Amino acid sequence: MDVLANINLSFAAAMTLLSLTTVAGACAAVARFRHAKEEMRLSKEFFQSTFDAAAVGMAVADFDGRYIKVNQAMCEFVGYSEAELLGMSYHAITHPDDLADNVSARAQMLDGKLPKFQMEKRYVRKDGRVVWALMVVSEILDKNGRMIASVGQMLDIDTQKRAEQALLESRRQLRELSHHQKTLLEQERKHIAREIHDELGQRLTALKMDISLLRIGFGHNPELFRMAERMRELAEGTIEVVRQIASNLRPAALDLGLVPAIEWLLDDLQRRSEIRCRLYACDEELAMDEARATVVFRLVQESLTNIARHARARQVEVWLARDGDRLHLRVADDGCGFDPQPADKLRGFGLLGMRERVLALDGDLVFDSSPGRGTTVSIELPLAAEVPA
Repeated sequence: MDVLANINLSFAAAMTLLSLTTVAGACAAVARFRHAKEEMRLSKEFFQSTFDAAAVGMAVADFDGRYIKVNQAMCEFVGYSEAELLGMSYHAITHPDDLADNVSARAQMLDGKLPKFQMEKRYVRKDGRVVWALMVVSEILDKNGRMIASVGQMLDIDTQKRAEQALLESRRQLRELSHHQKTLLEQERKHIAREIHDELGQRLTALKMDISLLRIGFGHNPELFRMAERMRELAEGTIEVVRQIASNLRPAALDLGLVPAIEWLLDDLQRRSEIRCRLYACDEELAMDEARATVVFRLVQESLTNIARHARARQVEVWLARDGDRLHLRVADDGCGFDPQPADKLRGFGLLGMRERVLALDGDLVFDSSPGRGTTVSIELPLAAEVPA
């Protein structure tokens, strides 16, 4: 009986201890649960306060792109209240011109190809005003790694974009003004060249003829004959100078077409230097307006002038071809080359002038050069585009 009593007492003690342990464990579990719940509440409040107080616009969109959470900065940026934005699709406030890119980027993110993306896009405010933002969108995944929502941040860049657009517009206007001035300059040069050739050239030719008559009339007087001969030589030299001035102002070859004018430039360079020149031109006619042809001529002339002054080249090759409605021009030399970036001021202004003339005609210009490797200037221009006035 004593043994049985001892067993019962031990069993009772064990049950009591087990009960106490279970209660203590349960209490500890409840405490941990309450602590975790409190931490979750604090974390949620922290996230909410951070989300609401963020200086940049923030929004959470569901899988279909409808807003399920927005902050105050987002509301102020687009001019809608929180109640109006919730449930609204991002399509409704995205500028139509930016919608396709936005949809494409979001589709890649939904397919798992793009975990996040950013883009500059325009939003249409409630009052109709268009504003620019740098948008950064990241995916929100469930425990299985599947996207269930996305969070976007909108940084207001409207002031910067408008300043950028104003700068681009200003540059465009300056380029058009420069092109207009150069066109007027070419017209004036053409007018002066014709005046020199027609008026001054004719007068000098008449003077030369009169001097020749003097030589005939006073051939019996050696002194007068020598004076008339010197006058004749001076008149002939002056006529040659006048022709050269008129040609420099506007070569007569340009009236025959672009290819003959470029041939004249190459012949002139070859005559004045030891540089061998070759022209590879397409057989088909390059139909273009006079202003455009003059610009191309001046570009080739500027390139050849730079070669003669700086390149120390032995050979120059010019390619002129047509590809559809675009003109391709390439001027290459085998000279010393240069680094286009730290070019000296005079050459730098010359290269800048060439680039601006090409850009004014909606063309492209590329300099390919490095020290010791020669220089290639590649130009591509539309043939039929209207020249800016």
